[in-house]
Amino acid sequence: MVNEVNDIDYIREKLEYKGYKFTKQRFYIVEAIYKNNKHMNADEIYDKVKSRNIGLSTVYRNLIILEEVGVLKKINITNISYYELAIMEKYKVNIHARCIKCNKIMDIKEEDISEDYEKLITKLTEKNKILVQSTSIVLSGLCSECKTKLKMK
Repeated sequence: MVNEVNDIDYIREKLEYKGYKFTKQRFYIVEAIYKNNKHMNADEIYDKVKSRNIGLSTVYRNLIILEEVGVLKKINITNISYYELAIMEKYKVNIHARCIKCNKIMDIKEEDISEDYEKLITKLTEKNKILVQSTSIVLSGLCSECKTKLKMK
């Protein structure tokens, strides 16, 4: 939980290590993502924080910084950047599913495939002599709600 002292201290440490301060604006942006418990784009985050006199350009600048220091993770889906809290991630495999009807983005958490995925990444990095910093898999299809609605028609 972002309100817990440990998470706030962790975020502050990540920022300060890179030479940034943990400003109120950064706190409110992180809090907005945490409280909504979903992937949010910059406009959605702005809608949540604008009542605190935070401008859209401030949101964009801080999203870049929060991603750079590892507090947020950016996911690009259909040319839109969505953000999630990297500190909440407990699975190494980062799989998302996007509903093609309602555009909902869901995390798919599968511990079972983690080991196989890690082996695949290791094999690919060794074979191609590259350093992978992050990976992301995006599945596109219908969410359970849209699938159910489609069957009803």
